[in-house]
Amino acid sequence: MDQVQRFPSVSNGDMSKDKDRQRRFQGCTFIEYLGCRLGTPQPAVATAMVFFHRFYTRHSFSIYKPEILAATCMFLACKVEDSFCKINDVVGVSMAHLYTGSTNDEKAKMFFGWRDAIVRYEIIVLETLCFDLTVNHPYEPLLDILGELQVSESVVQSAWGFTNDSLRLPVCLIHEPKLIAAACVMLSYRLHHQQFPDNKRLQLIQLIDKHFDSLQAIIQEIMLGYSIPNHFEQRSSTTSRQRSSDDGHRKRTPGGYSREKQQIYRMKDRPSSRAMEHRRSINRLQSSALPS
Repeated sequence: MDQVQRFPSVSNGDMSKDKDRQRRFQGCTFIEYLGCRLGTPQPAVATAMVFFHRFYTRHSFSIYKPEILAATCMFLACKVEDSFCKINDVVGVSMAHLYTGSTNDEKAKMFFGWRDAIVRYEIIVLETLCFDLTVNHPYEPLLDILGELQVSESVVQSAWGFTNDSLRLPVCLIHEPKLIAAACVMLSYRLHHQQFPDNKRLQLIQLIDKHFDSLQAIIQEIMLGYSIPNHFEQRSSTTSRQRSSDDGHRKRTPGGYSREKQQIYRMKDRPSSRAMEHRRSINRLQSSALPS
């Protein structure tokens, strides 16, 4: 991706493009962890990740601390997506995860510093984004594409998982949401050894025919993300995907969806055991050829 070369952290010589990608991945995984611990709906978590990526297209990782910036984006996204979130809760969860070896007295001293930093960073984020807080996620086009296909629940769940994982990478800055959604469906088909339907009228097939190279680039970027070392991954990968059946807030279906879309939306929620199987399947997929 040539656009990555223009990111400040890379163009300024602060780090390589691979290191920039790793920092983004780790920061977004931390956002995912915060969202899980705070019980934040997925749209707010996704919006926070996009804010994080957008911010570092104008600033370097060497200037603004990614951990504080990630917490700030989570706090701001909750406001944008009308999700209840207290700044003290964001600070508390962040510090509990980042400073496991610190005493309570040490954490108490750092608490107010973190809270003040988030308030200060929030203004900087808003100015950096030019107060443009509009975000279009790939979830809506994903539901549109899946709604035309007769696929199993496992294909839906994997496609949704790939879509969530894609947000940890800067593909959301470079490609349209519908292309990201299509690439995630392609990956899910490949993961479950499914053949693409032979119907030129389907949106998925039309996108493959028209944007094949872009879809392949997205797929390669997503798969590359699974090889990135990440110290947050072990703790958060399982819990971030778990959506318990009694958590109505997380499983609430967005309004305005048709009955078919509502059914597909509910299919994407999988218990942690299936999430682990998804991870094992990804490991097998990494060792095989990418879909063509």
